[in-house]
Amino acid sequence: MPFMLLEKLTGIRAELWLTFGVICLGVASLSFSARILANADPFYRRQAALWAASGAVFLILCFLPDQFGQREHFALIAILPWLALQCARQRRPNFAAGTPVQRIMAGLGAAVVVMVKPPHFALALMLPSLCLAVKRRSLKPFFVTENLLGAAIAAAYVASIAVFDSAYFSQVLPFVGDVYLPMGTPLIDNLANWPRIVLLLAIATVIAAGGLRTMHWDTKILLTAAVGFVPAFLVMGKGWPNHALPMIVVAVFAFGIELLRFGKLRDAGTIRKAALIFGCALVLQMTVRAQYSALTTDSGAIERSVAAIRGTVETPTVMSIAGQMQVAHPLTRLVGGSYISRYPGAWAVSYAEILARRADDPARRRKLEGIRDRIINENAIEIVAQKPDIVLSGWETDPSWSALMLKDKRIAEALNGYHVLHTEPEITVYVRDTATLGKP
Repeated sequence: MPFMLLEKLTGIRAELWLTFGVICLGVASLSFSARILANADPFYRRQAALWAASGAVFLILCFLPDQFGQREHFALIAILPWLALQCARQRRPNFAAGTPVQRIMAGLGAAVVVMVKPPHFALALMLPSLCLAVKRRSLKPFFVTENLLGAAIAAAYVASIAVFDSAYFSQVLPFVGDVYLPMGTPLIDNLANWPRIVLLLAIATVIAAGGLRTMHWDTKILLTAAVGFVPAFLVMGKGWPNHALPMIVVAVFAFGIELLRFGKLRDAGTIRKAALIFGCALVLQMTVRAQYSALTTDSGAIERSVAAIRGTVETPTVMSIAGQMQVAHPLTRLVGGSYISRYPGAWAVSYAEILARRADDPARRRKLEGIRDRIINENAIEIVAQKPDIVLSGWETDPSWSALMLKDKRIAEALNGYHVLHTEPEITVYVRDTATLGKP
């Protein structure tokens, strides 16, 4: 939202502000965290640590290029000062560390982590605190300034939603529970996805350290935070890389710290050497695959669709009845259009239909079919009322989706005044018959 506001204030596109903002926030967060660590331990002032910092910048900003600027990306950036401060605190007998500014910034970051995806990411903060509390046989690690500040901000955030946006609890959360969360990859498949990489990297880190007892506490804190992100990934159940971004990068940071502290390779045992080499190979393989995937992604469909729209309508109003919200976004921005629907796409129709087919309970099936039909009806009403210049659809290659949406009488009637402008396997562009080039 700040980047959209900056666009309105300056006329410079929000995408550029977002890119600039994420880079600045990422570098600032890492620099701030590095200062906390360097003040706590001279080890982090060594030349090797400086070289590692450049690798950390790459991981924060470029590890998964196609997930740049996602909410999870902001969560990753926000958690770094908090992690650094916990590493500094565990060095002190009284668990005191950091300046007031450092503690406040870490607390603000902790609040952002929780608020970005509530409440799934809270475990990434709770698990390291729990481990430190067990080590100290004290609850003090839970009741430090940054934790109390973060908890207070998150609580105020929830209270503000309850007071000013109560529909989130009465309508949105039940809807998410009915349609979004149940529609996911099976647990076993999800465990074999990104969590498997975190687990393998954690095992490699533990073995390279010579065991949990000999592992440095800085590594333990980051590793437990990475593991704390895993339940959120499994609860959301989608297997998407943006959901995995924080846990993967924090796990790599944990391995990187152990790599820095490993000592001389020739003095280590064979098993420790093998674990270290395996961890390095795993990180390298992940990085290469992520970069290759981003560089080779085919954007031809969206480019051709954008060209067709730009050649027909200037500054169009846009709606989408596609089964994925990615069909309309960022296409709407690329054509200089305005998106005018309350729905980013008809993904909920698709999810509800699939879940209804799977449902064994007749009552649940009827409920899901009701959600499906209600959203289809609302989409049709919006098209008739708003008269968008462009209506986007997708998944026409799937006969069931075509029958569900495009052949629905309400949608068909709403599209009476439209004709197909451009077709791709993933995108179909409908243009209103009266829409013309040069529209004011």
